[in-house]
Amino acid sequence: MESDSELAEYKIADGVKLHVINETKFKTVRIMVRFREKISEKNLGKRVIISNMLETTNAVYTTGKDFSRKLSSLFGATFTTGVSKKGNQHILSINMNVVNPKFVNFDTLGEAISFLKTALFEPDVTGNAFTPTIFKREQTNLIHYLESMNDDRAYYASRKLANLFFEDKEQALPSVGTVELIERETPEAVFDYYQKLLKNNATDIFVLGDVDEKRVVELFSDFGFTDRTAVSDVFYSQLLTEKVSVLTEKKETAQSLLQLGYHLEVNYGDVDYMALQVMNGLLGGFAHSKLFANVREKASLAYSISSTFDSFSGFFKISAGIDAANFDRAKQLIFDQLLALQKGDFTSHEMEQTKTMLRNTYFVSKDSPSNNIELEFVKALIPERFLTTDRFLSLLTEVSKVDIQRVASHLILQAEYFMEGLILQDMKDDE
Repeated sequence: MESDSELAEYKIADGVKLHVINETKFKTVRIMVRFREKISEKNLGKRVIISNMLETTNAVYTTGKDFSRKLSSLFGATFTTGVSKKGNQHILSINMNVVNPKFVNFDTLGEAISFLKTALFEPDVTGNAFTPTIFKREQTNLIHYLESMNDDRAYYASRKLANLFFEDKEQALPSVGTVELIERETPEAVFDYYQKLLKNNATDIFVLGDVDEKRVVELFSDFGFTDRTAVSDVFYSQLLTEKVSVLTEKKETAQSLLQLGYHLEVNYGDVDYMALQVMNGLLGGFAHSKLFANVREKASLAYSISSTFDSFSGFFKISAGIDAANFDRAKQLIFDQLLALQKGDFTSHEMEQTKTMLRNTYFVSKDSPSNNIELEFVKALIPERFLTTDRFLSLLTEVSKVDIQRVASHLILQAEYFMEGLILQDMKDDE
């Protein structure tokens, strides 16, 4: 059985931890720095702009060409940034990937960490603000990106469902922000916040690869991180509501979209977490699932259909692309599939097939450096709940039919969004 990577954890400062993951099977070294704080509408747009600003220029490498040339000199190193959410927390990530110095006889690791330090602590600043021309460029790029995202029907529908489902409107905000949040920011306000972020955000640093731990610790200890309060509250939860929030909108599109949001009371690491994994796989997570086999394949009522869950925010979603004329039939058949799981209407073969798929997916993820770091990040957030490989596989094997029925029975519909597609002629007839 494959064992978990060897992990060493070091305290750089209060609220700043360095996680060195010794893994010899990768020829590259993956470096990630994550800054996290509670999601807030006030800061979300700022964090997204900062992510873009850090990825393009800084005070040392002032142009995109300089930036790229330096990365190329490190044997094709990559430098990316991004934002995401996990439960209550918004995460700003800075990533570097470099070839292991052992293969090129060059200190790629030291140079990469130095480049990362420059990017973080020597941003492109004029006076007490991000350089206005660069700021405006990145702000405009973000606005155009978000406008194009809103034109994506699936993304738009997901946003609408989140707004219907979450009582906390900050929790409903997308991790990448909104046009309105990005538009209102200024170079001065964002830089002022960035300085506070560096001082106050809980910070996790990950280095994965075949590296000299002592040297990695020395290099990051030189970053000058100061003490800050660690953020421990990661899980979001809300009470059940008796009334289902429903919204139907008509859009000029051939394919209609139905999205259903269910209250999920199972968090990562809970007793029923593995039963949730299997239940979701049986319902809509895989090609053999009930939603796919019965709603899409047998009844031909959906172009696409799936179920997903977020065990950090208590949100379970079913998404389907359908014809508007099939709305009632498709929705009822979707409800029937969940009811079948609640009643135990599935075979032992289907259950074992789902477990096998989950095992395979888990082991494939272990071959990805980014997925390995993501697992270690979860471990850093909630060490008492973390599932090691042995524990994951053991709990997966133990999941019973009764466990699956119990988890399925606890899913309660809370929100329904329907994008009713209209062809152009229909819209003309309505005018």
